[in-house]
Amino acid sequence: MKKFYIITSCCLALAAPASAQFGKLKSLVSKKDKAQQENTVTSATKESTDSAADVSPTNTNAIAAVGKAWSIESEGNIDWYRLSPTGKLIAGTNGGLFGVEPATGKIAWKHDFLKNISRTNYNPISGSPFIAIVTGSMFNMQQVILDVSSGKIIANTADLGMKMVNKRYTVPSLGGIIFSGYLNNQPSLVFIDAASGAKKWVLSKIFDSNSEVMVARPLADGANALLLATNKRLYKIDVSSGNIIWKADFKTNTDEGVLATEQAEEVEEKESIRADEKKGGLMKSLGGLAKVPGLGAVGSAAGAANSGSKMAGMGGSMKDGIAALADAAYGKFLILDNQPNVVYYYSNEQMSAFDLNSGTPVWQTVKFSDPVAHVLYDERGFLIATDDKRAELMLLNYKTGTQKWKPVGLRGKITALKLKGNSLAIASAKESGNNYVNIIDMNSGSTAAKSDMKVSGYIMDIKQNDKGLIYRTDRELNIQDPTSGKDVWQKSLTFKSGGIGLEKGGMTYFFADNQLYTMNNETGDYKAISKELKFGGDEAPNAIELREKGVLVSSSQNMALFDWNGNLIYSFYQKASGTSLANKIMNVTAIAVSAGNSASHGFQAGLSGPNTTSYNSNMAASDRWANLGSAALSDMKRRFTASQDALNYKIILTQVENGDDSGYGLVRVNKDTGKIEGKVVLNDKKPDYIADNTDNLIFLKNGNKNIIGYKL
Repeated sequence: MKKFYIITSCCLALAAPASAQFGKLKSLVSKKDKAQQENTVTSATKESTDSAADVSPTNTNAIAAVGKAWSIESEGNIDWYRLSPTGKLIAGTNGGLFGVEPATGKIAWKHDFLKNISRTNYNPISGSPFIAIVTGSMFNMQQVILDVSSGKIIANTADLGMKMVNKRYTVPSLGGIIFSGYLNNQPSLVFIDAASGAKKWVLSKIFDSNSEVMVARPLADGANALLLATNKRLYKIDVSSGNIIWKADFKTNTDEGVLATEQAEEVEEKESIRADEKKGGLMKSLGGLAKVPGLGAVGSAAGAANSGSKMAGMGGSMKDGIAALADAAYGKFLILDNQPNVVYYYSNEQMSAFDLNSGTPVWQTVKFSDPVAHVLYDERGFLIATDDKRAELMLLNYKTGTQKWKPVGLRGKITALKLKGNSLAIASAKESGNNYVNIIDMNSGSTAAKSDMKVSGYIMDIKQNDKGLIYRTDRELNIQDPTSGKDVWQKSLTFKSGGIGLEKGGMTYFFADNQLYTMNNETGDYKAISKELKFGGDEAPNAIELREKGVLVSSSQNMALFDWNGNLIYSFYQKASGTSLANKIMNVTAIAVSAGNSASHGFQAGLSGPNTTSYNSNMAASDRWANLGSAALSDMKRRFTASQDALNYKIILTQVENGDDSGYGLVRVNKDTGKIEGKVVLNDKKPDYIADNTDNLIFLKNGNKNIIGYKL
């Protein structure tokens, strides 16, 4: 099966006071761009285009709408619902938690004691069919592990005899889950087998002090040894005997927050389209922007609104607070392939290394100027970047921990990195919205420019060629001279919007100001290869991907496929069902959060060559679940395989014409042909729905108690 690589990029950088409220967001989104320099470029002949209001929606009459496949009514009000990785539909109500067979609508299982479970308290466990839920009372918190496919309760810590369970960490390589709490009135660790729920072992009074609490995910060393971290010490435990093999003092300060490199993994669960709107509205949905550096006040204001909402929720629900922190990681263990007898451990403030067998320190502890943002694995050593306020980049020797060069000060948090030989190209961003580029010599730590060069717009991509550092933002394209640190071209290629792009065969395809461009990666030469095409609804493209026939550019309501020479194969547009302002802002959120979440991946991808020999086999094994063997895993594998075909389609919410039964609904569009292959009328201007692209199903919450299923 052909693989299609999708790259979603950020396309907004704005600046305003951090206290901006929604009214200011509105003015920022609609604010005209400042006048930009005109440039002479080699381009295809531009043709005048109609205004956004004149772009005609694609006709939806060619195919009939499907009817309801099933409908169910819950005994209680449905607070939320979501699609699990196994394909089961899960709903939380004031009468219990239940699972629904997606094809038939039959209730697969229900647990009445799990009523009024909030979305925050529903925590999927990555790479597994399990979820974790906090239950009990304020003074006796418990945890439940549930297989969402079968509905089986894998473990209930109350049934295990535990009290005040405050921590839960998975150990996938051992096929189990560790709970930290009290057993027989003693601080204890209880390990269960995730497949059967059987209690495998119990360790009581392991830690030196009752004030010690686990702060990192445990790391297995073989089948019988486990590395544990508390806020005060590191331990290696023989789980078969309960003996401490070694311990070492190392304070992990939780005040600096969760380790950025250990933030919760994205789980293949899908929430309903309006899940975030109900509490906190549009501003809550924008909260993810606060995580993305370089987006300025929009991210700050939305982040502040979202944080306030979360704090209020935690204050109102102790269970939600415990659930949010149950598996929080403030530190991380590492065992690297190139140093198999050493265990590394780092927190937001410091890093050290110990002999894996004896616990003897191998390094002197290295202190960080600011919380850790990224930890990378290069042939030369650990490449560590710290956060925005006092951002630095340092290179630590694997064997000694010594710094190979003086830390390089950065203007902001690193957002992209590309390595070519000994030259390291970097892009960084400040929370204020400013973005910068520079080149670092990996042997000396010296920079091409004395100060990072400020660029216009949010950085989409950087790469190096013989001329220097090519940088592309959502506002300009140019090359930084590595000798002078200045632009090679006197005038950048500037554009008002766009900049999203991808690579194929030594060429970069990117879309800017309504045209598709190509750029030769070796020379930096570029040209526009398509005629101008404006998207309907005044939308800006936010995604670009390679298809067999060419390059697909899309947004929420638009799709356009160009062949490799820039000829338009088709364009598709459907009017949005909501307000234009909401669509614009939500469009920005989707792009920004996606790019922010993928920044670390892109950062490491620049070091993909040396990374493979420095790190992965041992740590990758620690993330793989062992001994599960449940039917749910078969469902997950089947859906993963089927999901590859789902990449060939896009589902769009729009006005659907279907005779007397017309109204707001969904259309399923083939990305290669631009043809509608399925549609459904939902008769709701703001439907709360889930689109299951894998099995071609649509689920609609109709009122407070009803869910309707459709087969596209």
